[in-house]
Amino acid sequence: MKKKIGIEDVWTVIYELTHQLKEQSKETDRRLKETELQIKETDRILREKFSELKEYVGGIGRNNGDVAESYFYETLANNMKIGDLDFHIIEKNVARMNKRQNIKGEYDIILTNSDSIALVETKYKVHPNDINKIVNNKIPIFRKLFPEKKDYKLFVVVAGLSFPEDSKQLAFDYGFFVLTQGGGKLNIEHGDIKEY
Repeated sequence: MKKKIGIEDVWTVIYELTHQLKEQSKETDRRLKETELQIKETDRILREKFSELKEYVGGIGRNNGDVAESYFYETLANNMKIGDLDFHIIEKNVARMNKRQNIKGEYDIILTNSDSIALVETKYKVHPNDINKIVNNKIPIFRKLFPEKKDYKLFVVVAGLSFPEDSKQLAFDYGFFVLTQGGGKLNIEHGDIKEY
């Protein structure tokens, strides 16, 4: 014979199920909070590691840039000649700022003689955007920062330990000298040289 379920039995079952659901909900909330904390901790660790990696990679890039700059500076200091142009002053890491015009510039190497200047931009590996930055930023800013050199002929030299062909061709298109290394000496190449 089947036992009849009364309304009280139904309420008891509903109460027990409700209580179980509340307990499960509390447990689910607790686990979600734990997971959220773990995600935040993982995110913090990843950000920290990414920052360390970024600093490390940036350090490699700076070191490579320093190697290129030192190589070209030392080599040019021994010769002070770009193509047919002889220079008698060489400067490294020249920085200047004009507060009134709110402009500043930094130049890797500047060679000077009595009527000409050669701006030498050094890179470990030269990219086309490096060439464009010289044309769009470095040259116009130089003229503003060094008004005392306004009558000097300005030549641009791009020096790179690695110089892909597309970058080299772009440099030639702008009338720049191109310096590379080879066999312990400087290789100087150029197309039609342009005075800026």
